[in-house]
Amino acid sequence: MIHIDKSTAWEILQHISDQYSIRILRATLHRPMDAISLSNQLGIPIAVCYRRIKELEKLGLIKKEGKKLTSKGKWINLYKANVKNAEVKMVDGKIVLKLTFRWGKEEEIEVE
Repeated sequence: MIHIDKSTAWEILQHISDQYSIRILRATLHRPMDAISLSNQLGIPIAVCYRRIKELEKLGLIKKEGKKLTSKGKWINLYKANVKNAEVKMVDGKIVLKLTFRWGKEEEIEVE
């Protein structure tokens, strides 16, 4: 279960507005993918791809979902997005972040 608190809301907001993070989340929404495939398919430099995946995983926006064996005999992690929808709105002068997760749960938090 993922819980968003005020200390992570700003970081999440930054990632859902980052072009690389959004592309990674979109690509892994319906099927798990590895970092190398994401890098190649999305045109994201591999170091940036690994860094974004690590940050997204720390925030709970993506998770490891299995492993696969490469043609060189090395096991690599597969990742799948946890977040399905993200909405940012202003309510009475306050920024509110609303996330909907793949399993239907919604979480809403004020961004400070």
